[in-house]
Amino acid sequence: MARTKSFLRREEYKALAELSIDGAILDVGGSKKSGYHELINGNHTITTGNINASYGCDVVFDAEKAWPFSDASFDGVLLINLLEHLYQHERALDEAVRVLKEGGVVAGVVPFMFNVHGSPNDHFRYTKSTIERLFADRGFSHVLVRELGTGAFSVIYHCLLGFVRFDWLATPLIAFARGLDRMILAIKPDNKMSAKEMPLGYYFEARK
Repeated sequence: MARTKSFLRREEYKALAELSIDGAILDVGGSKKSGYHELINGNHTITTGNINASYGCDVVFDAEKAWPFSDASFDGVLLINLLEHLYQHERALDEAVRVLKEGGVVAGVVPFMFNVHGSPNDHFRYTKSTIERLFADRGFSHVLVRELGTGAFSVIYHCLLGFVRFDWLATPLIAFARGLDRMILAIKPDNKMSAKEMPLGYYFEARK
């Protein structure tokens, strides 16, 4: 698994390691250097698309406009840390549905308790209920949404990430933050500072 100091990225890599897709996959907003492609199980090929050619991708296109692919041409579509950067995010979701084969899957990650970040812009944060509604409105009958990096101390760790200078230091600090969040949850299960109310982000899978 790719090394990273980011708690959210570690959690999303774990989630992607449980994903299996056979066939053709379109990674929208990704690049050939993305650290998660090798985590996805199944017999597949991956086509990468990005608005910025310098990221190193197969196809350059704007995800907020018509995608340069035929209808029902992919078995999977990846939207990894992408939707928050799209003002016309519903147009992108419509295009994902269009290029997806029947029985295919859209999988992705969005941040929630996370700092504003560009690439080139940052527009939205999504809740679990919003993600479920966005896909249900597009005819997906099976939608899984899971919280990633849950809890107040996990959020505090992320806020201080710039001070974590070494990858090896991140592992014990993340374990410590996770342990404190579990302790809070054990003491008061219905508290709003832990559990499902303060995730760093969400992982989702929607099957057509």
